[in-house]
This record gives sequence, structure tokens and C-alpha cells, in this order.
Amino acid sequence: MQEANLYTMTIVPMRKTLETFVRILEKAQAHAAAHATKHRPASYFENALLHDSIIFDQFPFVMQIQRISDNAKNGAARLAGIEAPSFEDSEKTFDELKTRLQMTVAYLDTIKEADVAGHEGRKVVLPYWDGKHVTAFEYATEYLLPNFYFHAVTAYSILRKNGVKIGKDDYIGGLPLKA
Repeated sequence: MQEANLYTMTIVPMRKTLETFVRILEKAQAHAAAHATKHRPASYFENALLHDSIIFDQFPFVMQIQRISDNAKNGAARLAGIEAPSFEDSEKTFDELKTRLQMTVAYLDTIKEADVAGHEGRKVVLPYWDGKHVTAFEYATEYLLPNFYFHAVTAYSILRKNGVKIGKDDYIGGLPLKA
């Protein structure tokens, strides 16, 4: 059993959610392919899903996935006190989004528990906080995780709204059940 600390409470569940969304994207891709016709190929439906949102003033699906990635990699880097890699927001297909999520998981794998655990008091500053800061613990619990899951739930909801056959089990992604 893993001990609860800032690493296991942030990096571990974000990593799991990223991997879960790779599988969810595969289901969305299959949904688009299932709706393909002679006059409207799978790419037509994929493009429609990628650019849909729940309401007009909200980021479209593709940007929700990009924000999941950004929150995970940038958040992990801030918690570890290091610089995060920069990813272009240029994805135009489900395959490209899957690759981005896999790159994010690979980056999270470079951050070790010792880089984050025990550093709950580290100062975290964001450019739009006007010179103010929060502790790493406050950042993780009051900003990073709520924001990360906000975008994950929104992406999930956009797909559900469009009839993609996903449910709570897909979103949760399995549990480490013990006998």
C-alpha cells in the first residue's frame, strides 16, 4: 500500500486519469468510425467530436484534453520545483491527442516521489497571480486537482452528450481491489 503524501495524492491519480483518457479516446474514435457513411467518413464525425462543447462559451473537446495534459505536466513540475516541457496545442485527431496524453504520462514518470513528497510548503507562483503565491499543498488541493478534474469531467461529458458509449467505469478506470 502506498503511503499518502503529496506525490501519491496528485501525480499517481493524474497519471491514471491520463491513461484512462487514452482508452476513452479509443472509444470515441470507434464511435466516429461506426457512424461513417459513404458521404461522411469517420474523420467527419471525429472532427465534429473534437470541436464540440457543452455550451458555446466553453472550450471544445480537443482543448479540454490539452488542458488535462497541461494541468498534469505543469502541475507536476510546479510541485517538483522544476520546469515543465512545452507542448504545442496542434492536435487535430484522436490519435494525436492519444500521443499527447502518452507523452504526458512519460513526463510524469520522470518525476520521482522524493521530488514532491515532503515539499508541501514549497512556494508555487503562477504568472496571473500578480506576484502572490500558495504553498505546494494549497496549490495541489485547491487549484491543481480541481482544475484537472474539471477539464476531465467536461471532456467526458462532451463525449457522453454525443452518444459515445462510455460510463462511470470508463471514467474511474478500475480500482486496486484486494481480496
